[in-house]
Amino acid sequence: MVALGEISEVAPVEAGLPWSLTRLQERSDGGSLPTHMKVRLSFSKLSFAAPVSAPILRASKLQHIVGQSRSAIQGRKLVALKLTANQWGDLVDLVDQVQPPDGMPTAWNVPPGVVVKRAELHDVYGGNPRLTVGASGRTPNAFLFLERNITGELATRWQGPVLVTPGQAQWTDSISYDNLAALSHRRRGIPLRVFVAHDRECLYMGEFAIDLESPVERWIDTGKRDIRSSYSRRPHIVDTRTPLFRLHQLTGVAMPVDHADLFRDAPRVSHRLQPVGEQPAAVAVRELLAVLENKPATAASLGDLDEAQMLATLVQRARRQSDLDELRAAAENPDSNERDLQKLIERMTWIFGGEFLPGTGRRNLTLRDQLDLALLRPDGTLHGVELKQAKIERLVTGQRNHLIVGPEVNKALWQAANYLRELDEKRPQILVDLGIDCRRATMTVVIGHTGFLTTQISPEEIHETIRTANSHLTRVNVTTYDRLIENAQRTLDLTTPER
Repeated sequence: MVALGEISEVAPVEAGLPWSLTRLQERSDGGSLPTHMKVRLSFSKLSFAAPVSAPILRASKLQHIVGQSRSAIQGRKLVALKLTANQWGDLVDLVDQVQPPDGMPTAWNVPPGVVVKRAELHDVYGGNPRLTVGASGRTPNAFLFLERNITGELATRWQGPVLVTPGQAQWTDSISYDNLAALSHRRRGIPLRVFVAHDRECLYMGEFAIDLESPVERWIDTGKRDIRSSYSRRPHIVDTRTPLFRLHQLTGVAMPVDHADLFRDAPRVSHRLQPVGEQPAAVAVRELLAVLENKPATAASLGDLDEAQMLATLVQRARRQSDLDELRAAAENPDSNERDLQKLIERMTWIFGGEFLPGTGRRNLTLRDQLDLALLRPDGTLHGVELKQAKIERLVTGQRNHLIVGPEVNKALWQAANYLRELDEKRPQILVDLGIDCRRATMTVVIGHTGFLTTQISPEEIHETIRTANSHLTRVNVTTYDRLIENAQRTLDLTTPER
């Protein structure tokens, strides 16, 4: 819940228009005729930065609102919630008591009147640092930056209680996505954060709201612009125009009407992802875990927050990136042996893909053989991993004007084949003793690194030769350490949250 207000006007309109309700109008014959009604709302309280969430409502005297509002949202309908006068009073009091989330950068922790470096602001909250207006990207916020030195029609100015300031220049007939980030912030229920920009810094003025009656003062033609793309060298000149937004300040510091130096005496902070106060990050995290363990309801409420999911993704990605960097360094170190590489890969089984689970800690499933790593698929079938040295000088060799895998790779292939044969023969016993199905088990052999080549054969030819060999194998797959790390890095890059 982000706003409180009342219906100020209801009037009939044509069917199909937005923000309309359907009302049954009585006919002369006693029947009813549907009529579409336009509803105008007047908001007395906007709380985009401190919304009343479903957990807060459940813990209050207004639990029944949650179910009614959820059914309305799912049905994409505008419905009336039945509240008594006392319940409405309780709701108003509840909205006034709710405070903005504190201590989490993904919510908002920049106080009004503070100067931050714009690069650091976007590092934490996302968004495009080159735009005048746009979405945060990482958090439920919209940004608008005011330029101090713009004069003429585009100059920022006060018109009574309304701040008139330019948006983002655009060349399309429809409103651009950047300008929509500000124009639709009310409908999306997110705060519009306004900054004054100067060089590489920006001063946070506070939370504003777009004018409901007249969001745009007018559009101004701002000349021609070359929007030449990276794939075409031909200039593409277009006419641009810029909207003048009409804003109302909700919270924050007063915006001066003169050209006083706002940045001279304003406090400056370094804005990075860090815990509140001087305590180390590990201490803050442990305190948070203790709270979540002792208060299950708090932990459950975090599941409704996109920020919690983002935080979990960032923590997991940071840990995996650290492990991957360590494996890359070990694989490129000529002194690393098989045991060194195995210790690292044992804790990062995700590197082999999302179809595998960490598997079993047992490596000696049979009497005569021992797997370097035993993974399980979700259906319980086994996938073994055989790790070899990274420093192998002849991964492939020539034969009659063609390339084939070298003797070390061929030896590893036969070792994997013998493992699979042994698992097939002992399948009933392993299934009874360990509950692992070894029938048609598969294996991955990780061997060599193209950085240690001593021949004139290129890395591309190495990988192509190994791919050719894999195409003729049914249960064994061969890869190099550099290709394994490259694929894992690509997966991590794809899981990075959008900025």
